Amino acid sequence: MRLTIWGDKLLLLDWFDDKTNQLSTKLHKSITFMPIDEMNGNDQKFARFIMQELDAYFNGTLYRFSIPLDVSHGTDFQVKVWQMLMNITYGETISYKELATQIGNPNAFRACANANGKNPISLIVPCHRVIASDGSIGGYTGGIGIKETLLNFEKQYNIKCK
Repeated sequence: MRLTIWGDKLLLLDWFDDKTNQLSTKLHKSITFMPIDEMNGNDQKFARFIMQELDAYFNGTLYRFSIPLDVSHGTDFQVKVWQMLMNITYGETISYKELATQIGNPNAFRACANANGKNPISLIVPCHRVIASDGSIGGYTGGIGIKETLLNFEKQYNIKCK
């Protein structure tokens, strides 16, 4: 995974690939990618905080992230969808149609799917928790295998967080 911070907020967290690299460059041409140890004090501290939360998530002890996010680069619609994704309970899933209904536009399930695909803060903004109405897994920018792994992982720990 690659994380990009801007100031005191997380701008991008996604599976490292060419799309992620292009998005980072598009959002802020002045971003310099560097290892955490080479960052200045505040950036380093914030990056380590993000890594601690990710470690806790992957250890099955964190069910809701508290990382400050910057989603200002999304459209109003995308931001609305991404904010609604934050309300999906750890270990649970909803359909794209349910997501569209929750944002007040039940016919916008395809637009919700597109907004999910453009989510630049995967995992923290849990787009992996949205599946097709027929119960099939649907798509995932990081790959269906990763989506299945995340859903199975969260179901394993879901009992603990209730």
